[in-house]
Amino acid sequence: MQENRELRELNEQLPDAEIARAIRYLDPDSCAEKSGEDTGTLVGIGISLFMALTGALTYIGLYVRKL
Repeated sequence: MQENRELRELNEQLPDAEIARAIRYLDPDSCAEKSGEDTGTLVGIGISLFMALTGALTYIGLYVRKL
């Protein structure tokens, strides 16, 4: 029980940045997978915005042609 109390006190003293650094050091694969997911998300958002802009410009172009 004494060990748990000591570990809890040690964890309270560590800043979040050091804890994150230790996790990346001990398990680098999880961080690499997460960054790959972020890239896929950004690509999806970019494609969606491009399609929305293309559709809006096409709609405006067809509307102007009718005038």
